[in-house]
Amino acid sequence: MSHTDFIDDLIAWIDGNLEGRLDLDTVAKRAGYSKWYLQRMFKSNTGISLGEYIRNARLKDAAARLATSQAPIMDVAMSLGFDSQQSFNRSFKRQFGESPGAWRRHVGSSYPTARCA
Repeated sequence: MSHTDFIDDLIAWIDGNLEGRLDLDTVAKRAGYSKWYLQRMFKSNTGISLGEYIRNARLKDAAARLATSQAPIMDVAMSLGFDSQQSFNRSFKRQFGESPGAWRRHVGSSYPTARCA
């Protein structure tokens, strides 16, 4: 299996486990590589760090959930591994340019054409 295929498999696994524990140690153990080697290989193949990929994937999932459900923002944040609503709000606003509540009001009616990329 090439590194590209391996990274594609790992990304699929990460995307399917966004609600689980996805710290670097857990992902490295799943991958079977040291965390330092895995991080270098991941960045070399994707152009972004493993941690950044996980954070972005969780935020994209959160954006979709906020747009398509009435679940409380705190529940969405906690289900995706954010430690607090404050850290979730800060990360969400950095990624999408508005708070989770504003995103829900603004995008909810037009999802899936929302800018979740």
